[in-house]
Amino acid sequence: MPKTEGGRLKKAFYSSLTSALYQIIVICCGFITSKLIVQAYGSSWNGVLTTIVRFLGVFSIVEAGINGSTRVALYKSFADNDLNKTSAIIRANDIFYKKVSLFLIVYVGFLAFVIPNIVNAEQSKIAIAIMVIIIGVSNFAENCWGINSKILLMASQTRYIINITQSITTILNAILLVLIIKMGGSILVSKAGSGIVYTIAPIALFVISRRMFNIDRHAKPDNTALKGRWDVMANSISNIVHENVDVFFLTIFCSSAELSVYAIYTVVSNGLTKVFQVVINGIEAGFGNMWTRGEMATLKSRLRQFEYIMYTLAVLLFGCMMVLIVPFMSVYMRGITDVNYQRLSLGICLALAQILMSIRTPYVLLVQAAGHYRQVRNGAILEAVINIVLTWILVVRYGIIGAIIGTIIANLFRTIQYGWYASKHMINRPFKDIVYRMMWAVAVLLFSCVLSFQIVNHIEITGWVMWVVSAGIVFFVHLSIILVFSFFFYKADLLDCIYIFKRVIKR
Repeated sequence: MPKTEGGRLKKAFYSSLTSALYQIIVICCGFITSKLIVQAYGSSWNGVLTTIVRFLGVFSIVEAGINGSTRVALYKSFADNDLNKTSAIIRANDIFYKKVSLFLIVYVGFLAFVIPNIVNAEQSKIAIAIMVIIIGVSNFAENCWGINSKILLMASQTRYIINITQSITTILNAILLVLIIKMGGSILVSKAGSGIVYTIAPIALFVISRRMFNIDRHAKPDNTALKGRWDVMANSISNIVHENVDVFFLTIFCSSAELSVYAIYTVVSNGLTKVFQVVINGIEAGFGNMWTRGEMATLKSRLRQFEYIMYTLAVLLFGCMMVLIVPFMSVYMRGITDVNYQRLSLGICLALAQILMSIRTPYVLLVQAAGHYRQVRNGAILEAVINIVLTWILVVRYGIIGAIIGTIIANLFRTIQYGWYASKHMINRPFKDIVYRMMWAVAVLLFSCVLSFQIVNHIEITGWVMWVVSAGIVFFVHLSIILVFSFFFYKADLLDCIYIFKRVIKR
């Protein structure tokens, strides 16, 4: 195996290993803190927090274009071992993010006025406004010190440093929240403590990244990477809309308690999505390195294997979610009576939306690694429009379910568009290969869910022990069906992935 290929695999393995640990920590802490907030402060406050976090997340539109275009430029500078070029790119980004931070201050002030007046909550407007400012503080720290450092570490395939740092701050935040609640502190005090903790990670990453790469702080800024920011931004808009459009319309048309239901369900779906980060971390940088070096045969082979992994994980994890979500909520939210948290249709719709987002990941990473943002930007804009229009129309009549259906339709369009472009213009293969994979995924999902639903319906789940037993049975059923279908339809991909996994472990 070539040395460059071995180095990429080793860095990807380190990133994946630490990412696995980080995602486990995030999932566990997320479940703990979400339940604590609902118990201590009520579903209404939990819904308000969801609105604030998501509305602040919309600001990432401003910086989205820079993040992607800068990574593409850094892939080349790292491949060429050009420290001067790297310093010049980072210097240009530093200047940009200082300006962005000023806009963020204005945006936080704007939201502190707007959100209290549009959210349907029982809390006072002043309390909600203060909460917006408190949560906005950590976002400011991220923009000043964190984002640029993350870009640098991700492009150099050393994402494991980010994972370790964020793991520590996530644990500290959960511990602090537990202590404040036990001491009887208000939710404002709780979130203020979180804001302080979450300023630690970006500052630490700033110091580490600058020392690791000996960045010249006085280098002449190279704005070349910034020129492609509008194309990157257009593609990022669809993801930002996907993550926030549901909350936007639910905030306007539904109560904050309904928002809390949505938020708790997304804790589960996002927790499963984080499992994918274990596989994804390091992949884009590896694709970028292969594309820059012109290693097309290796790239095409790795993409096919990555496709199989993502389709398999999507069907496995979110298929299990469809079956287990209501029994999980019956145990997890036991004792919470201010709103109904047991909604099967909501769990199924969220799972379908996340499956579509997950299976398009290989094509998205390939496009990003090669810097082909301009070529697919129109599809991104159209997806965002479809998502906004359909969600607006459907949420009025069907509430949370209507919002998610709009997202599902938009995701389906974008997944097909990304797959078609990658197949036709980047790796030169028939688009029907992707269609066959999708048909395979649908068949596996239907067969495994129907069978496991029948099994779970005959199990009385009254506590965590029985839920874990049921989850183990459902997981085994889904995994078995996937392996059988893989053996008959994608045997080569299955064997390749097993071989790669063994090889990485041995190294």
